Amino acid sequence: MSPDTFTFVQVIKACAELGALEDGRFVHEQLIQSGFESDVFVGSSLVDMYAKCGSMEDAWRVFNKMPSQDLVTWNVILGGFAMHGHGKEALKHFEQMCEEGVQPDDIIFICLLSACSMQVSWMKAFAVMLQWSQTL
Repeated sequence: MSPDTFTFVQVIKACAELGALEDGRFVHEQLIQSGFESDVFVGSSLVDMYAKCGSMEDAWRVFNKMPSQDLVTWNVILGGFAMHGHGKEALKHFEQMCEEGVQPDDIIFICLLSACSMQVSWMKAFAVMLQWSQTL
């Protein structure tokens, strides 16, 4: 019996919760060999795992290799930037997300505010969110 996407997502989630970066990388290699890497749920789980394990470079690389990013994937990557205090990166990618036509939700705004509270001024964060909301 071969693992399916559900199995891989659960194993990746376990690696993320344990902070098991090397185990997560091994699972990622297995995903590639099994051909599941392009699945949006698997990709989002990988981004989350790398972010929770502190490897934002790997999280960003996986994010960029995904065939498409949905709102969940954007939540995960922006949440990762927030978790690690990368406010400027979060703000930059929030603007990119909006330019790509993805509609932010409450979780995105919370991630953005959290990221900006650590490094970027609150006024800058509010200005970006206000500017975005005026385009609706």
